[in-house]
Amino acid sequence: MKSYNKLSLAIRTGLLTSVAASLSLVAAPALAQEDSEARVERIEVTGSRIRRTDFESSVPVTVITAEEIRLTGATNVADVLQKTPVAIAGTDQSNSTFSLNTSGINTTSLRNAGVARTLVLVNGRRFVSGTAPSAGYAVDLNMIPTSTIERIEVLKSASSAVYGSDAVAGVINIITKSDFEGATLNVQASQSAKSDRERFDIDMTVGRSWNTGSAWVSFGYHDDQGIDGPGRPDQTTDIALVNGAWVPVLSSYAPIGWVNTGPGKPNFRGDGEAFTAADQYDRGSRRQLIIPLERKFFAANLQEELNDDLKFYSEFNWMQVGSSSRFEPTPLNLLDVWLKDRGGEGGHNIESSLIMPQLLKDNLLANGFTDLNQLSAFGRRLTEFGDRGNDATRTSSRFVAGLDWFINDNWRLDTHINWGQTVVNQFGWGELNMDRALFALDLIEQDGQVICRDQTARLQGCVPFNVFGENTITPEAVEYLSAPSKTIGLVEQRIVGSVLSGELDVELPGGAIGLAAGVEYRQELGRQEASDLAQIGATSSNRQLPTNGSFTVRDLFLEARLPVLDNLAIDAAIRHGNYSTVGNVFTWNLGVEFSPTDRLKLRASAADAVRAPNVSDLFAGNAETFASVTDPCNGTKVGDTGTVAENCLSIAEIATRAAAFPDTGFLLSQTESQTTGGFIGGNPDVNEETARTYSFGAVMEFMDGLSATVDWYSISIEDAIATTSRTLVVRRCFEATDFDPTCGGRVQRNQDGVLVQVNSGSGNENHIDVEGFDAEIRYRLDLGAVGTLTTDLVYSYLHEYNITSIETGNVNKYAGETLYPRHRATLNIGYKLEDFNAFWRMRYWHSNVNARTDQPARNMDWGTGGRFDDHANNVSAVVYHDLQLSYQLTESLNFYAGMNNVFDKKPPLLGQNAQYAGTGTNTVSEAYDITGRYYYLGLRASF
Repeated sequence: MKSYNKLSLAIRTGLLTSVAASLSLVAAPALAQEDSEARVERIEVTGSRIRRTDFESSVPVTVITAEEIRLTGATNVADVLQKTPVAIAGTDQSNSTFSLNTSGINTTSLRNAGVARTLVLVNGRRFVSGTAPSAGYAVDLNMIPTSTIERIEVLKSASSAVYGSDAVAGVINIITKSDFEGATLNVQASQSAKSDRERFDIDMTVGRSWNTGSAWVSFGYHDDQGIDGPGRPDQTTDIALVNGAWVPVLSSYAPIGWVNTGPGKPNFRGDGEAFTAADQYDRGSRRQLIIPLERKFFAANLQEELNDDLKFYSEFNWMQVGSSSRFEPTPLNLLDVWLKDRGGEGGHNIESSLIMPQLLKDNLLANGFTDLNQLSAFGRRLTEFGDRGNDATRTSSRFVAGLDWFINDNWRLDTHINWGQTVVNQFGWGELNMDRALFALDLIEQDGQVICRDQTARLQGCVPFNVFGENTITPEAVEYLSAPSKTIGLVEQRIVGSVLSGELDVELPGGAIGLAAGVEYRQELGRQEASDLAQIGATSSNRQLPTNGSFTVRDLFLEARLPVLDNLAIDAAIRHGNYSTVGNVFTWNLGVEFSPTDRLKLRASAADAVRAPNVSDLFAGNAETFASVTDPCNGTKVGDTGTVAENCLSIAEIATRAAAFPDTGFLLSQTESQTTGGFIGGNPDVNEETARTYSFGAVMEFMDGLSATVDWYSISIEDAIATTSRTLVVRRCFEATDFDPTCGGRVQRNQDGVLVQVNSGSGNENHIDVEGFDAEIRYRLDLGAVGTLTTDLVYSYLHEYNITSIETGNVNKYAGETLYPRHRATLNIGYKLEDFNAFWRMRYWHSNVNARTDQPARNMDWGTGGRFDDHANNVSAVVYHDLQLSYQLTESLNFYAGMNNVFDKKPPLLGQNAQYAGTGTNTVSEAYDITGRYYYLGLRASF
């Protein structure tokens, strides 16, 4: 792929100059400054652009401090967030093994509303997406080192009027250190109780403050070896419930070969012997439970007062994350080489075959087969090609620079630029070049040797492709037939913004009116391109077409805080955005704070939020699929009436076939109904999502050291974006009175009227309703000479999570299912005595059902045991316990040791075909710990 952006080279040169300047300032001697009039320090609270002197807010915000992060031993922001009750993993190292575009990425979702509806900020400003543009848009939390974090503020309410698109379920605002004096070095080593999941972390931060400013740099390295499946067969071997017992689910696509002659007929191995259960293949033997990941980072921050009224600030982040996924070798159905499922007519003559064992020939001929293309399947696990997988390297850079102008004591103008870029390089292996396989199966005998018939192919290295038996594919054939892939992607974000904030001279009884007004210009672009073979569909994997698109948005926003009384304040915000894609959008926030007593504050908010479609929603390149499609014309007979039937019979091929079989009409065979190809990609016509959210709560202080909060919330999302099912594409088309047989070019039929291609993309398909409440209790007790005790209980209750199809009106209710438990909670207990610290954390995931019994459409069979029973469907509650002990050895040296999942709680077993069960884990890794008991040791030094 060609270089995407020559401008970025010039920008990066400027960034390096800025960072070099930052480093020189760190080393520079402190500068003298004349005393100046002190200015009241004001802060910006997440959820507002109005700076204030306290953290008071009309919306619920949870703050996670740097100290709390250190007490968990977490070295990844995702690990910190996903152990809080309001967040759940989107993509992580345990659920992305089989995904080319997202392997190793760590994302999070607030209230399980989806990563695209959770806005992640750094210092109140957007951060570039770390996801390949064809796969979505989300900040990869691997990119933000924990060593630079001052605190994390989690806003549990919509805030599109303040921050723009995507802030529907809430906002995660990661605040980094603003100044730092001295140096810190942190080294940590970790390992599971099963002697795997080895991790090593080292980071260092160096900073300097002087009279007019400060600067710091931070750099580090993280190595996570992951977990290989062979070491944990109980977790990686596929299982299913059969007659009340868990049994392994093995694959018929075995290295010895599997010759399927059809229902009720004998199956054979590739060498001609009878195929038995003992020949099946355990896919888990080659899988990874957790993907290995390597991370390097560098960050810098500079702040300098240019004069009494003007302050310059800059931030720079560079991060490179490498992951390596691996899973079982390619399962090849030899019939795919001849494209039998897509109308191909090639094959391999059995009697004249030069490489087929005689026993297999005799057995197939005896059963009436003359060519391999007549079989139901010829499966072969290509173990000679090695495992499948991909190495992915994602490099993200981000640069922010701004001027903060103190116009007077009341007003300031903050103007900044924000540039970010992620470059994705992915290299895949283990796939087969299907075009070359055709040549390698078309053989002749010459001078006593079996060779490829095509002379040009022979010049390119073609040798026979012998799939008949185990270990029969030669290294030369592997070299000729291998189809390594390369995918390159780019995500870029460009933002320019300015915010004017301050207080009006107008005084209300509670004080001056606070105001913030601003403008912002943002451009998002994404490009991705797979290798040529992948684009034309010449490999054993599906086709992937390029992604290329961009959009811009211009925002105007206004915010006010009205202190009506000393104990009553109103917050209001409006925002107008003009998108190059969806046009104009308008959002608003309204919040109220009322304190009837010094120890009680009531708060309420309402908001209209928006999620505009991202680059992936709009422009994702088409990816090939062969998932089943229901044809509305199936079963149509001549003389049938109604819009659908009439539209079907208007197609000559369908009418002719229906007339030829008057009793059954146009009736598809099983093969015809299961072989509809097509593509799924972006849709430039998709519209924005809109949401109405409400919250109401109270902040209570019962006595010194004991406080609590409780907040009810409701989220209602209209026109939620999802991939339109291909069945729905066809059905909508044939239900239309203004009928187009090609459905706008998205549907193709063959000469027999059979669907051979149906294409789809993103659409505004659903309505989502979420309702529940959150509570938090904090208690601090000073025990005098025997230390200090702190406790923090965070609880979340989910009352409703419904997704309603706009098209059909069908309601899917998820609350109470595995990924949507009614109750989640975290209890933190800390104890400090002089130089000693102890920390204990309990994490609770409530009992649930894998599929609600009042949702029969989502009740599925497990294995051959029929509809799963209560034993399998009911999942017990889980409590995890984590511990950390630390001791301050000297003034500058701290030693700590910790253990996560102290009691080695095993994850619940959820078999294959369950509604929630990750492939290769037999459980739901987003909900349950799959590592087991985990130890870590660390040393933190300050200079």
